[in-house]
Amino acid sequence: MSNTVVTKKRRWPYVLGGILALLVIIVAVALWRLDAILLKTARDQAATYSQKLGRPIEIGDISTKLFPTIGAEVENVTVGPAEGEELPLAQLASLDIRVAAGPLLSSRGKDIQVRNAEVSGLTVNVVRFPDGTTNVQRLMKRLEEQAPKEEEKPEEEQPPTDLSGVHVERAALTDGTIRFVDRSAGAQARELAVKDLDIEVKDLRAGKPLVIDLAAAVLADKQNLKIAVNAAPLPPTLIPTPERVTLKAERIDLAPLGPFLPPDVGLQAGTVDADWQADLGGAVPGGKGPTRLVGVVKALGLRFAGAEGGKALDVVLDTDVTGDVAVGDLALDKLNLDVGPASITGKGRVKGLLTEKPSVEGFELLGKNLDPAAIAEYYPPLRKQLNGMIAGPIGLAVRGSGTQDAQAIDIDVDLTPVRLRVPAQLSKESGASMKLSSRLTGAAASGGALRFTADANLDGVDLRPGLLVNKAPGQRMQVSAAGTYTPSKTGSGMKVDLPKLTANLLEDTVTGSASFALAGQGKKQTTTFAADVKSPKLDADALLMNEEEAMARTGGAPVPPPPDDPTRFNGYRGDIRFAIGALRYTKMDLSNVTGVVKMTDDLITVEKFSSGLYGGKVTADGTTVRLGPLPEKRPFDAKVKVEGVEMAEALTQFTPQKVMTGKFNGNVDVKGVGYTPDQLQQTLLGAINGNILGGTLLGKDLVAAVSEPLAKALPFAAKSLKSDQVTSLGDNLPFGVEIKNGVAQLERPLSWTRPEAALSFNGGIRLDGTLDLTGGVSLTPSTVKTLTLGKVTPPEAIPVGLKLTGKAWKPEVTGVDVKPAATTIAKLAASSLAGNLIGGERGKQVQAVIEGGEEKARAEAEAKKKELEAKAAAEKARLEAEAKKKAEDEAKKRLRGIFGGK
Repeated sequence: MSNTVVTKKRRWPYVLGGILALLVIIVAVALWRLDAILLKTARDQAATYSQKLGRPIEIGDISTKLFPTIGAEVENVTVGPAEGEELPLAQLASLDIRVAAGPLLSSRGKDIQVRNAEVSGLTVNVVRFPDGTTNVQRLMKRLEEQAPKEEEKPEEEQPPTDLSGVHVERAALTDGTIRFVDRSAGAQARELAVKDLDIEVKDLRAGKPLVIDLAAAVLADKQNLKIAVNAAPLPPTLIPTPERVTLKAERIDLAPLGPFLPPDVGLQAGTVDADWQADLGGAVPGGKGPTRLVGVVKALGLRFAGAEGGKALDVVLDTDVTGDVAVGDLALDKLNLDVGPASITGKGRVKGLLTEKPSVEGFELLGKNLDPAAIAEYYPPLRKQLNGMIAGPIGLAVRGSGTQDAQAIDIDVDLTPVRLRVPAQLSKESGASMKLSSRLTGAAASGGALRFTADANLDGVDLRPGLLVNKAPGQRMQVSAAGTYTPSKTGSGMKVDLPKLTANLLEDTVTGSASFALAGQGKKQTTTFAADVKSPKLDADALLMNEEEAMARTGGAPVPPPPDDPTRFNGYRGDIRFAIGALRYTKMDLSNVTGVVKMTDDLITVEKFSSGLYGGKVTADGTTVRLGPLPEKRPFDAKVKVEGVEMAEALTQFTPQKVMTGKFNGNVDVKGVGYTPDQLQQTLLGAINGNILGGTLLGKDLVAAVSEPLAKALPFAAKSLKSDQVTSLGDNLPFGVEIKNGVAQLERPLSWTRPEAALSFNGGIRLDGTLDLTGGVSLTPSTVKTLTLGKVTPPEAIPVGLKLTGKAWKPEVTGVDVKPAATTIAKLAASSLAGNLIGGERGKQVQAVIEGGEEKARAEAEAKKKELEAKAAAEKARLEAEAKKKAEDEAKKRLRGIFGGK
């Protein structure tokens, strides 16, 4: 029995081994099937992208691994040639990615430790064809053609991605090659290559410094180019902040690369040598500490197609420069930049420029022969890039000056010898005055801000090409400012304060103060500003170009609209305060103009505005407009209060001639979209309410206008009233209109009384000035008497209906209905004649009948009859009552006699 037990005990290793073997087989089969599934999926995707790129994409094999690292290796990937091409675009020997399985699984995907991510044997073939194009250019063109034509939507702000759980031990590109094949000469191709290309990153993770090394053999057998980028310890987002860039190049011959550069470059010869290092420090966003540039970069013998006389261009940068933007230190131990005939040289030191007392030691920065047009003789593509915008030597001089206790840096830029042609902005002829001078004198006593003064002379500049400022060459335009500049402590942003600001604009002068600040980056960037300006007088009509002048410069073409981007003002915050003694604007003369205008993004709010205008006063507190949409889609909300404004002057801004006189007190509260009459007729809504004091309607005497047809309609001689071509509106005419659908509709009838008539109208006025009013003129008895040459004096006013149409500045009286009035006057005339002929009571009765009183007489007769019948009935009842009482009294007496009573 014991032997049986021992035998059973020895069987378990075989059982366990069998299970393990089975598991290995299952895993192997699973991996084999997984590899097959992944390969099929990858090849299906490759087929899809082959159609898009017009190039076959092939994938050799995919193998996966699940333990101890989860990874995949992709082998033999090829992006083949397009139709008509021979060489593939790219070939990849292998792509290998390995991620530690244990941390990945235990952290549920939060701890990602990439052991290795390596691309090996990448070869890219850049082929230049006989037509001058390359296979890369053809690929980019195909991708551009297939890109969907969709409106670009603003990206939504996304929170930063936390990648602190990602750790890449090594990422590399090894043994890469970029082959350049030139077939432009026909069948015999020239080949060159950038070989042995290696890029490596190690220990990439949050909290660790980042180092990127690149090395390559550029047109050589051994590596002759090395670039290293060192970054500060990475944040959780893994977005690097570069601290140092090192460049080393050993005499690289650029001539073979010329055919593969864009054709407009035309590089034919040249070499590059470099041994240069940049410690970036605080010069980059997020960086800290001093910045230092040390070393030499030489690009010698650069020859370009089309250079005058085959001139060769030498570009040499030799630097030993140290600076610290945080405190304003700058040391130019060596600064030489030579670009052909042009050069910039610097020497000396500045210390503590952003402190209260800077120190300047022999500081000098000078420019010589800085003429872009002269450089373009060596480098013809620059001529196309400049497009004739600038030609002539730029004068540049920066020097330290002052005493030991009061040192400063003077900056002088002289563009007077330069010819400028900046499209849609400005132009200037050579020799016309244009200078900028500035002096930096250190930080304010409070610290942290650079004090400066600046003077700009723009007298020689023509700003009319910008179609905004109507400033011609020779007209005065000078700006002087004094203030402080404060860089942001975070390295992104700045603030400029200008407590003293003077601008001489043509014949006027504006003084005041201003400030401007930038903060944040990207979509979170904010622009904050403030200004407080004053001027005794300002002719904005002379300074600004009107639409007719702008179209004259464009040959009748409409002025280009602003960009169609409603978000372009996002982040703008500020306010402008102004006080102008006399302002000429859009042919209006305003006086004592004061106001506060606030901007929040694209919303402009007039918090305060007051001005004398047309003998009265106008305020516009609370008016708003949005600048983001295009002008025809720009909404506004106007709230205007008017006191004592002369109507005759005010309305001439909108009508070709005067419409009425008198003073206006009231409120204008309207809103709409757009600015042209056609747009406003569809969008303007609101109301206007107020009073016209001592007003007259010009161009038509309404009373005289109805008297003429009325006189002609009478059956006897009559005379129309003399026309004064004006209609008095009385001492105080209240009115209110509601604006809707392009019509200003009267909220209540417009009624007023004159000695000769009472007038009343209802209806509306279109925004183009067309009248549509219906009403009447009630002629007073004295007016009718005058009209009928004394024949008729009615007991009450005689109404005449009419319509008022046409333009407000040339009103037309139409639809005059004189028949009822003429009939009434004719009856009154006839009754008066009959009464005078018959005389007495009978004459009055006849007169009453002729005057249309027959029915009245009948009514009075009927009433008299009823009155008499009522009196008769009452008398009858009284008599009957008295008779009854008398009979009762007689009966009582008889009874007393019978019974012996008294």
